[in-house]
Amino acid sequence: MNNQTSKPARSSNFKLLWLPFAVAFGSLCIAFYPYPINRSLRWVCDVFLYIYLGGLLWFLGLSIRSFFQKRTGRGLGALGLLLLLGAALFCATAVTFIIGMVESKDGFADDLKLPEGVALAEPNDESTGIDSPPKNIADTFQAAIKQSLERPGNDKADAIFHLPSLARLRKDHPALLDRYLATHPGWRLYKEHGNRFATRRWMKEDEWRITLHGYYSCFDPDMPRFQSRTTLGFSGEAWARGGQRITADVLTPIETRRGNDLWQSFVIIPVEDLLVELFEQSDARERRVSMAAAAELEREFKAMLAAPEWSHARDILPVGSILKGAASIELSGRGGIYNARIRCNPGAPGRIYLKAFEITHNDRLSEDRLQTATNEWVGWSDDPTEQFLSETHFTIYEGDWGQYYGARFEVWFEPGDHSGERKLLERNFKIEGWMR
Repeated sequence: MNNQTSKPARSSNFKLLWLPFAVAFGSLCIAFYPYPINRSLRWVCDVFLYIYLGGLLWFLGLSIRSFFQKRTGRGLGALGLLLLLGAALFCATAVTFIIGMVESKDGFADDLKLPEGVALAEPNDESTGIDSPPKNIADTFQAAIKQSLERPGNDKADAIFHLPSLARLRKDHPALLDRYLATHPGWRLYKEHGNRFATRRWMKEDEWRITLHGYYSCFDPDMPRFQSRTTLGFSGEAWARGGQRITADVLTPIETRRGNDLWQSFVIIPVEDLLVELFEQSDARERRVSMAAAAELEREFKAMLAAPEWSHARDILPVGSILKGAASIELSGRGGIYNARIRCNPGAPGRIYLKAFEITHNDRLSEDRLQTATNEWVGWSDDPTEQFLSETHFTIYEGDWGQYYGARFEVWFEPGDHSGERKLLERNFKIEGWMR
């Protein structure tokens, strides 16, 4: 009699416990193996992962139902298999992470050695042959934004932006505006995705610095938290998507939402054929940062209109915008992520960009990305001893952390009249690549 009753019980346990467990465990193995899988077959892994998740729900429901029906043995069995499947998922995830870390090494620098007899500068080494920039330069734009946050903000997100001076410069003196932005070290004038933009730099430790994508933030406990970005679009396209288009000189309710636990907005203001983009995150709905940024733009460009000639625009540039000496290139950073600081004078309007090569095999490094990240229209003059600033942020993707090799960085110039690009200068550095 006992044998007759135990067979149905064993059969029931097999159907309810062991068969679903085998299906779920097998599906998990298929979902995580092989790794990495061909992208076109990724949907297969997704299907088996959903089957595995269905197994988890099955055992969770079975354990609850069994305990409710006072079938303690079956409930404990279902709960144990549920925990076992969870442990299997944890192990599979850990193994996948480890494999991913190992396979993220591209092997580019495995057999490379530092070239003998070649002088290699270390990133963060200062170049020679040029006057040192003056200290304590006033960044009036940054100061205006920080000053706007000294008073508490209110809950009114209405704002009005006056930018008549920028509109007049763009309409009546476009070449002057271009040259001013290219020469001013607080602006990066560049091309990205076929469109031309100018993004505001900030002063950091007595040097003009561009951050990744031009966002500047402060999370210092001694002052209100904020994040800001100011960009001019010259091609009719906004740099970022999703902005609220508003009309200058019209009081407008600004759309705000929560981001980084702050009130966030992104407005786009057409000015002639330009777009003024103002991104803000701050602790109140009042758009203090955006309004301060627009007011500072108006102050800056209004000063140019007092005498719309290059001699006057040059005189109102920040101290240290133009330095005397020889052209130079410096790198700072580590781990494949660097900033390039270039002082040069191409002698004509146009833009510069970086090319980089591994020295021993002359392999081109991060070709397309490096050109996109480092291109910039720079100032120029007829005096070859005058040098103008370009400061950009970029990543070298070839190689891995801790594997150092020699790289030659070349500064190339594309004239505005398309007369043919030419190399301005070069310098060798000891670098490492960014490990994904």
